[in-house]
Amino acid sequence: MKILFTSPGRRVELIALFKKELSKYSNNFKIYGADYDELSPALYFVDKAFKLPYEINEKYVFKVLKIAKSEDISIIIPLIDPELKYFSKYRNLFEKENIFVMISKEESINVSIDKWETFLWAQKSGIRVPFTYKVSNLLLKKNIKFPIILKPRTGSASKGIFKCKGKSDLKKIFNSLSDQYIVQEYIDGDEITVDIFGTEEGVLIFESQRKRLKVRGGEIERGVTQKDKKLTEIIKILVKNFKPNGVINVQFIKNKKDGNYYLIEINARFGGGYPLSHFAGANYIELLLNMFYKKDLKFNENNYIENLFLMRYDNALYKRKEELIELD
Repeated sequence: MKILFTSPGRRVELIALFKKELSKYSNNFKIYGADYDELSPALYFVDKAFKLPYEINEKYVFKVLKIAKSEDISIIIPLIDPELKYFSKYRNLFEKENIFVMISKEESINVSIDKWETFLWAQKSGIRVPFTYKVSNLLLKKNIKFPIILKPRTGSASKGIFKCKGKSDLKKIFNSLSDQYIVQEYIDGDEITVDIFGTEEGVLIFESQRKRLKVRGGEIERGVTQKDKKLTEIIKILVKNFKPNGVINVQFIKNKKDGNYYLIEINARFGGGYPLSHFAGANYIELLLNMFYKKDLKFNENNYIENLFLMRYDNALYKRKEELIELD
């Protein structure tokens, strides 16, 4: 078996987990990586690395398809948000070559990558979500209830997000906002991420909840697993309507005032904090392999360790110029 990760970047730990799990089945496997940058750390932990274009578009996906066909790739795992809409759009091209891409259908991806569409979808699905409106409607509102959050409709990694406590804050940043921004009510509470494994039939197979205690660059730095059956019931509804093809992660705010969970984001891929769930017992790599081999998948409710803490620290690679990978 050969597995290709696209845009793996810093996801060294995820690749290490895949190697460990695959070695339980056989030593006859290969892990490949494809990125635009030869300094992508994860490329130094794969069996073979490939060059991808910097710009992510149709050509990018066609290059991945060419690599997958020539290298006899079995599974492709996209790891960054900008790739997702293109992989979902052209998923059928990979399926014709018997290549499994862990990507949900196009209508689901469109919901996940656009936070305005996420808001509309959540309301329709009966899932609580912060009240949201387009930035173009901001000037029409006579009484704005502060604080508010302004964020790009298609942003990721917490980039371009502003919290405005009052009109003076809003005036400072208003001219820098584009019509691609949305406005959300600010909800004070804990941020909870749920790593999910589900099927395109809308069946939840596994969910692992983790509280984000500290975040850096939009990714968890310290966190702890939790179990809340109330949230599990919400996840069942979400999976039933979203119909994920394997692994996704979703983010909620647990409101300090009313104790309810409010959906703020859907990421239709492995989350950066997935290793915490994995070490807690949520083995989505094994589930992904079972899905690939069309084995039966059954719901495992809360079958993971509660109160397992994650504490990340810095690490680095050091290479001489002659040791750097030359990407084809």
